[in-house]
Amino acid sequence: MRASANPLTFLRAFWSPLRGLRLLWDHKRLWPLAAAPFLLNLILFGLAFWLSYAYLGDWVRGLLPGGEGWWWAALLYVALVLLVLALLGAQIYLFAVVGRVVAEPFLEILTRRTEALAQGMPAGAPWSDAGLLRDMLRVLRQSLKRLVIYLGVMLPLLLVNLVPGVGAILYAVLAWLFTAYFLALEFMDYPLDRRGLSLQQKSRYVRGMGLGWLGFGSAVLVIGLVPVVNFALLPLAAMGGTLLYLERPLSAA
Repeated sequence: MRASANPLTFLRAFWSPLRGLRLLWDHKRLWPLAAAPFLLNLILFGLAFWLSYAYLGDWVRGLLPGGEGWWWAALLYVALVLLVLALLGAQIYLFAVVGRVVAEPFLEILTRRTEALAQGMPAGAPWSDAGLLRDMLRVLRQSLKRLVIYLGVMLPLLLVNLVPGVGAILYAVLAWLFTAYFLALEFMDYPLDRRGLSLQQKSRYVRGMGLGWLGFGSAVLVIGLVPVVNFALLPLAAMGGTLLYLERPLSAA
């Protein structure tokens, strides 16, 4: 799987959730399947907002070193903004994993039907939901494995903040990249798992997307950061990842 450094790869992947929205709009019988994850996001992001408002600000300020002078104040402001975005990104990933586990039945069927529609299945054709329970259980186990790996890297990564001056900025950049990768891996999991790939094979496929994983993962992060829009994160990310896979199936990877 050769990685592509073409910026168009990034942009195409970045807009894949929007293509999912267009498919959802054109096929209104998918709406009930998207409604349950939407309502779940409403609850989860409401909780995330409360936690961020109550605790995140003071904790972030405690991570940043003090200093004097206008240049230090400017650096502190940039570091604060980037650090908040990185920590919110990590929060988005954690809530995405929780939300996916709870909404798994709806998202699994939604992505199966997204894949069928994108490949031209006739409107009246029956949906293939065979083996749904087996697939769901396997997906849940792998989601937990990914979560353990993610936390195993992100928690020690907080030590980068101890680097004088640029530590907070360096942490923010690394945290954003790492979270974008894991979000891409999380929401491209549906079509990849249906092809019987192991977690290692899925990781290899996502890395082989080149800038595609960064574009898609960043799009999911942006959706999660935008108020109101973030309520639709789960269905749009799951559908976007499915459509993105169909542009680069295993046979072409």
